[in-house]
Amino acid sequence: MLGLGLTPLTLAQMKTGISKAVMALLKTLSLLLLLLLTLLGLGLVQPSYGQFMYQRFLRQHVDSTGTGGTSSYCNRMMQTRGMTRLRCKQFNTFIHADIGAINNICRTPNIRCRNGKENCYAGVVRVTDCRLTASSRRNCRYQGRGSSRRVVIACEGNPLVPVHFDS
Repeated sequence: MLGLGLTPLTLAQMKTGISKAVMALLKTLSLLLLLLLTLLGLGLVQPSYGQFMYQRFLRQHVDSTGTGGTSSYCNRMMQTRGMTRLRCKQFNTFIHADIGAINNICRTPNIRCRNGKENCYAGVVRVTDCRLTASSRRNCRYQGRGSSRRVVIACEGNPLVPVHFDS
């Protein structure tokens, strides 16, 4: 007998029981991990907040194939990109550069954003600014103006990607 009143046989049985419990726990964790990876692969799990913000930035601000610069461009793009559904967005800027060039802005020295955070970056790109001129019951009309100018974007993540158009 051992000091606790346990026989060596009882101690061996306890080790076997603990070992089986650990194995069952590992099996359960492995199955949960497999399920999570499957759901991610199927796209059933929502992307992270940062990924959502990146996709939103692309939808609202990037048009690498267009040249823009006109009111008809703004009217079409604001509608097709979903910025006139609930109400007319007052102002929006479309960047006419490929996403690689826009992502590279996130690699420049950081500057302070309008909200005080230090995660903004600046670069010069071709843009179209769309300003709301008239609206009635979601019939939004915009004035477009194309130019090359300095833009400021907020970037987050690892690697850094654009998530907000600051100015």
